[in-house]
Amino acid sequence: MKFVVPYLRVVAGMFAAITLWLAIVEIVNGNFADAILFVAFAAGLGYLAIGKPLRDHRRRIKAEQDAIAARAEVGHRAFLAGDVRAAMAPPPEPPKPPRIRRGVVIAAAVAGLIVLMGIIGDISDGLDSPTKDDASTTPRAAAPTTTTPYTTSAATTARTVAPETTPATRISTTQVAAVASTAVMPNVVCMDLQAAQDTIQAAGVFYSTSVDATGQGRAQVWDRNWVVVDQTPSVGASIGEGDPVLSVLKEDEFSGC
Repeated sequence: MKFVVPYLRVVAGMFAAITLWLAIVEIVNGNFADAILFVAFAAGLGYLAIGKPLRDHRRRIKAEQDAIAARAEVGHRAFLAGDVRAAMAPPPEPPKPPRIRRGVVIAAAVAGLIVLMGIIGDISDGLDSPTKDDASTTPRAAAPTTTTPYTTSAATTARTVAPETTPATRISTTQVAAVASTAVMPNVVCMDLQAAQDTIQAAGVFYSTSVDATGQGRAQVWDRNWVVVDQTPSVGASIGEGDPVLSVLKEDEFSGC
């Protein structure tokens, strides 16, 4: 049984790390009650994994300190008795820590690799809530986006501000510059989210937002794993910072693209 116990501790530590990661995912998704539950499970599993090694470590330190204190007391009494040689004797050797088997180290490394791969997979999938998997396994079909060609001419795109004779209605130079700097919304439907954001930035607007088209509120952690299925405002509309809103689905979900 003593041979198996270290490996059981490794397994408990692996599940403690997985449960703690699930708690982090729940916090990202705003499910704080579920996150607290996962943290409690992680604490229990963590205690099973490292509780006894920590207690053994504290016992070794206490035994070493007690041995040094006893040796100091013996040396003090020997010095008072005139036995200088006994008083100057070296302190006792500290107890040696138990050897860690190579198999346990390998098992711990494999467990850590499994946890790391799971975290990377969750990040690439958008940090879905593990307690909300049954909410909607089949995403709602996105409403088809119909786009009409948007043609502009130099006369219609350029906004001319006629000077007014009344000072109260006169447009300032700053307002004219703001109107002139307004960007035009490009067509980004069926692009991956990263490419869509780059296209909007190239049009002159740096900040845009994205939302989960299924309504589950999933976080878009890895932009290239999401596809734009709808956009607001429509193609050709004037946009400013924060105006573009992109509805997205995962690349492996049906998007109609």
